[in-house]
Amino acid sequence: MSDHRTLHDLTGRTVLVTGASSGIGAATARRLAAAGARVLLVARDAQRLDEVLGGLRAGSGHRALRAELTDDGEVAALAERVAAEAGPLDGLVQCAGVFAPKPFEQISAAELDRTWAVNVRAPFLLAQALVPVMAKRAAMVFVSSVSGHVPMAHQAAYGTTKSAVDGLTRTLAVELAPRGIRVNGVAPGFTATAMNEHLRREEGRVERIEGATLAARLGRPEEIAEAIAYLVSDAGAFVYGQVLNVDGGYPVSHIQTRRPA
Repeated sequence: MSDHRTLHDLTGRTVLVTGASSGIGAATARRLAAAGARVLLVARDAQRLDEVLGGLRAGSGHRALRAELTDDGEVAALAERVAAEAGPLDGLVQCAGVFAPKPFEQISAAELDRTWAVNVRAPFLLAQALVPVMAKRAAMVFVSSVSGHVPMAHQAAYGTTKSAVDGLTRTLAVELAPRGIRVNGVAPGFTATAMNEHLRREEGRVERIEGATLAARLGRPEEIAEAIAYLVSDAGAFVYGQVLNVDGGYPVSHIQTRRPA
């Protein structure tokens, strides 16, 4: 039986993960490091980055790189630093994002702009900046959401940005394939992270989600990270332009049972 390291072996590869200070990003950093990768952890909270970094396998050259990805200057500086200090990237995983559900009529222009800036503009520009330093046969993974293809109330801004990420994923898959870069996405369903903790505290919310999901539970960040590891590794070498739903069967159940979460 394959162990946790050899299932998706990434020994000798360098992978940059954004949003690596918590949630799916932190779980992804840990999973890729366990598979043998040298992981470059990127987020804006230096303290939390260092905490995640401290939990990774020692002696593998992992680095914590603090950056505000909505700042164009910091994105450019990050790309220059990666090129100078880390060498060619074998993988880029974009997990950073914001989630602030609100009724459509109450979403301000500033809130819409902020959601777009973090969820779409930042990963777009970071990918653009890092493509020149990506190795042949590299893999790029965008983390989207079930909200990108399943309409949900109070997620007009968030769902719109995740639909855009899905479109970007498919477009870049076509454009970057001739350069040897595979591009795919992962669309998590309801996953227990700090980002949605405020919703999970609402009375009855978790029960409704579980009732509308074939798995009858919320997802775990480690399960999303496993799908990402598959797409980054050679196990996913024949997968291009796909957005892999890791959602516990939420859309199917939502449609068949008419029990919206």
